[in-house]
Order: sequence, then C-alpha cells, then structure tokens
Amino acid sequence: MTSDFDVIVAGGGPAGSTAARECASAGLTVGLLDKAEFPRDKPCGGGVTIRCAKQLPFDLSAVSERDVTGVRFSAPGVSIGRWSQSPLTYMTQRINLDGFLIEKAQQAGVSVMQRMAVRGVKTGREGYVITAGGREIRCRYLVAADGANGVTARLAGIDVPRWKGIALEGNVHADPLPERWRSTIGVDFSHIRGGYGWIFPKGDHVNIGLGGWRDSGPALRSRLAALTRSYGFEAEALRNLRGYPLPVRQPGAPIARDRLLLIGDAAGLLDPFTGEGIFAAIWSGRAAARKIVEDMVDGRSDAGSRYVEDVQAHLLPDLRVSRKLAGLFHLAPWAWTHGMRVPAVSRLAFRLLTGEQTYSQTSKDSRVASSLLATSYEALKLVSWTRGRGANMPLLFAA
Repeated sequence: MTSDFDVIVAGGGPAGSTAARECASAGLTVGLLDKAEFPRDKPCGGGVTIRCAKQLPFDLSAVSERDVTGVRFSAPGVSIGRWSQSPLTYMTQRINLDGFLIEKAQQAGVSVMQRMAVRGVKTGREGYVITAGGREIRCRYLVAADGANGVTARLAGIDVPRWKGIALEGNVHADPLPERWRSTIGVDFSHIRGGYGWIFPKGDHVNIGLGGWRDSGPALRSRLAALTRSYGFEAEALRNLRGYPLPVRQPGAPIARDRLLLIGDAAGLLDPFTGEGIFAAIWSGRAAARKIVEDMVDGRSDAGSRYVEDVQAHLLPDLRVSRKLAGLFHLAPWAWTHGMRVPAVSRLAFRLLTGEQTYSQTSKDSRVASSLLATSYEALKLVSWTRGRGANMPLLFAA
C-alpha cells in the first residue's frame, strides 16, 4: 500500500496537534483531520497548569489571558484562600489555545485538513485507509485524538470502556473583573456531591461551571445558578451555557493496537482528582509521537506496544493515585478544605499544579500515607459497591 502520509492524526485538540507537530518536526509526513473548521471553540474551563505548560517547547503567553497565583477553596461552613509567589496556572480560551497549537503544527509541516470527519477506518498489512470528507487517505500510523465522543477507535474495532462524568459551564461578562477574582480561581465543594464547582477569570469575563457523575445531569442547571450567585454574580447573566462529557479510563482499557495509538480524551486519560485533561492530552501526544518516530527511524513496527509501556510506566501510576485521592477527598471535602490551612498541605497542592511533584511521588515519599491511602480506598470501594454505586466512585471534575 502506498501511503499518502506517514501519520494521520484524527482530532485537532491539544493532544492531536501536539502529536502531529512532534512527528512532523522529526521529518515525517503528517496529516491532521478535524471535523470542525478552525478557529473553533470547545467547552472547557480553559485552565492550563504550569505543569502542563512545561511540556511545550514554546511559550503560551500569546494565548494566556490571566496568570493565576491564588486558589480560594470553599465547602459547607468554610472558605479558605491560598496564594503562591509564582503562577500556578494560565487562563486561556480553547478557541485561542487550540488555534495557537494548530498553527504551531502547521509551521512544523503538518497538513491540516478541516471539515474532514472520519467516517471509516480500514486496516491493512502496512497501515490504514481512512475515509473522511468523501475521500480515502492512506497512512502507516493512525493516532486517535478525537476526544470523548470520538469515533476513530470504534471504527477501527477498538472499544474503550470509560466512566463518564458530565460538566456544565457558562460565562459571565465582567469588565473589569472583581478584584478578588483577577488572579485567583475558586474551587467549590458545596453545590454538588462527588464533584465540584469552579470560577475561572478570563480577560473580560469569568467562566463558572461544575461537574460530577453523569447522574448529576438533571440538577446541573439549578446548581450552576446557585453556584453563580454564591460567587457574587447574577445567574441570569450566564451566557454560552454548554455541557460536555468527561471520560475517565477504566483500568485495563486499551490505548493502542498495532499502529493505532489513542491519546488524550480518546483514551480516557483524564486526571480523576482535578478533572484536568490538557496535561495528559499533551503528554500522551508527545509519547505517541516519540514511539512512532522511533519506529520510522529504526525500521520497527511496535510503536503501539511501546507506547502502552510508556503510559503504564509514567502516566498510569499517577492516575491510579489520583483516582484514590479523589474518592477519599469526597468522603469529607469540608475536612480536606480545612486542611488547606496547614502550610505544608497548600504547598503540596501547589507543587502538584506546577509539576514539581507528582501524585505517585507523593505516595512513595511517605510509606505511612501510601498504606493509609490504599487501605482507605479499598474500604471506600467496598462501601460504594455495597450501596450499589458500583464504578461510580466520587470524582472531581473541571477544566
């Protein structure tokens, strides 16, 4: 089979644009397909942590509307603010961030094909034939980066079991922003069980949202209105209300087969504790690209299996600890929020946001904490199953 491209990436979000750019930068021919036309917006809180930004070889200041140095936590009966000397996260909008990352991919030589929804995937001995936009495109490697509702993996015959959450967000115009929110985000545990609400400051508005498990859906509108009022804004002022799914990978779910690699939300690589997906999107995009490039350079054909090994060694340990922390946190969110008064606890939270420390490192650093975490989590699972909640463990969701 004669390939039109070495690599086809399906999906132009942070995961897809990163994988495409890194492959093209190494000299491979890369096509990126997206069903939308850029610039296009996407529901998302729009927070890019410093940990996430450090993965990129370029600065994000061009699309950052605010640098956040503080977090205000609230739970029933408690409100605590903590601030850092340096930025913890950048506030952006996905219409700008995704457009910027696509532009970087194009500069690296990626052929971006817009309004090209994937309709079919055929597997051949030497690669894949993709049907999109009324044409067939051949490639040696295929990267599925088409998000929580993506079809590429399914069309290729791969089922990716994921737990599903749901989020609802909206924007309130505020120019200028109230002083208390100009460089501070809010995280609230008072308005939804097993999830949380947030307020993220942007250039001329604030993004307010909340999320939890899928069964929270019917109550999200009323709870979002109450959350908005609690932050000092009129609920009637909310605009651009949008809901969206949040996929969390179930243990054992496939993330690759042969030369098809799944990245970002398409693989369910959401952080269960923070609900943040952009870090894993960019991380997995880079990891997939590395293995594909190594295959092409060394004449190998095992990029998929080596990508799985990389994810299992360096990303999944963090996600496992994160899932346990999320479950424990929601046993008593008010108690954990009170714990933020302890300087060592807030410093740890900030180190996690900036990438100075990972969840798995934190667990390994303290054998007592690790043992307590494991024991408590198993007890929580038992209680959850006994009550019939099954896989719906309490979970945090956001950007």
